[in-house]
Amino acid sequence: MFCDLVGSTARSTQLDPEDLREVIAAYHKCVAQVVGRYEGFVAQYLGDGALVFFGYPRAHEDDAQRSVRAALEIVNAVQNLDCRGQKLEVRIGIATGPVVVGEIIGAGKLPEKGAIGETPNLAARLQAIAAPNAVVVSTSTQRLARQFQYHD
Repeated sequence: MFCDLVGSTARSTQLDPEDLREVIAAYHKCVAQVVGRYEGFVAQYLGDGALVFFGYPRAHEDDAQRSVRAALEIVNAVQNLDCRGQKLEVRIGIATGPVVVGEIIGAGKLPEKGAIGETPNLAARLQAIAAPNAVVVSTSTQRLARQFQYHD
C-alpha cells in the first residue's frame, strides 16, 4: 500500500516548516494507528507518504482484505484529523504480489524495510492516479479480498 497526503507541496508554501512538520507527523501517526489495528507494517515514511506492507512480517490469509479495510479507514480518519486548521486528504494505492523485503542500507540512516518487485511500483502508480480521499485497488488485490468476509 502507498498512502500519500494530498496538497503537501502547496502547504509547504503556506505553513511554517514547524507547522508543516506537525501536520505531516499527525498524518503519519494516524496512518500508523490504523495500519496497526489491521496488523500491517509501516515500512517507510517517504516525506508525506507511507509505504505499508500487509503480509510482512506476519502473513494472514486475509491480508488483501485487511489492506483494503485499513485504506478505507485511513481515508476516513485523515479527513477527520484536526491539525492546525488544515483539512487533510489522502490518496491510496494497493497492489498484491510477490516481493523481496529487506533493509535499505544508507549512510547515516536508520534501517528501513524496503520491498523489491513489481508490486510496490504498481501500488505507487495506483496511488498516483487516485482522486483525493480515494483508494485504487489492483485487480489481484480485489480478487483476493473478495475471498474473505469479516463478521463484525
